[in-house]
Amino acid sequence: MFTKPFSRFTNLDKAIALSVGAMLAMNIIVLAQQVETAPSLAAASAPAPTAQQA
Repeated sequence: MFTKPFSRFTNLDKAIALSVGAMLAMNIIVLAQQVETAPSLAAASAPAPTAQQA
């Protein structure tokens, strides 16, 4: 039952690992883009401060 060594991976195992790696890489790229654009979006959507007369 457990006589097969763990170092032997099938093509399906390799495809799964590649797919998960690609998914993680895409998520990291998208997250980095969102973090980069968040301050500029917040500045663009905030109303310009108006001068108040005392």
